[in-house]
Amino acid sequence: MRGFMSMSVFAGLLIGIAGLVYLRVGGLAGAVLFAFGLLCVVMCGAQLYTGKSGYLPYRESWRLIPMLIGNSVGCLLAAVITLYVANDAVHSHLDTILAARLAASWHGLLVTSIGTGMIMTLAVYGARKSNYLPLLFGVPVFIMCGLPHCVADAYYYGVALVVGRFDVMMLWAWLWAIIGNYVGCNLPRWFMGKEFQP
Repeated sequence: MRGFMSMSVFAGLLIGIAGLVYLRVGGLAGAVLFAFGLLCVVMCGAQLYTGKSGYLPYRESWRLIPMLIGNSVGCLLAAVITLYVANDAVHSHLDTILAARLAASWHGLLVTSIGTGMIMTLAVYGARKSNYLPLLFGVPVFIMCGLPHCVADAYYYGVALVVGRFDVMMLWAWLWAIIGNYVGCNLPRWFMGKEFQP
């Protein structure tokens, strides 16, 4: 269990660092650089909620809860790092992300998060078949489309917390992203059936 939790925290830290580079750079370049986080997660076999949701047997889905907690701790660690390297671009990009999440309806968050989950599972599916292009393209696709990723959002909300801008409604938005990501992560195996070979 200790290894599982440490690798869950590690996955969150990696995604948090990816979120940090996105906040500093922004735009397409930041979205492309964000892919470094997911590449490292897959390379290291870290335990990422959106990397495992579409692969775990349904009877083991309970493991996603401690995994997500570990991911969130890692994101909070990355948020603390952000305090020391934040600049105007970080605050500006963070403002944009937080405003979009808080302005969205619950069903808007749910539906858009389903898109992210599907992209994430397909990206990892490609990597499992030694094709890393879906990882490189999938991450910028969901970011540039403005689709929520619950672990990346845990980092953004963590930054809001450490800079004193946390709003309790962020937890509500995060819940719908978690649910939507889970549904989306499972769409490939639901649609593909026996063709889905994890």
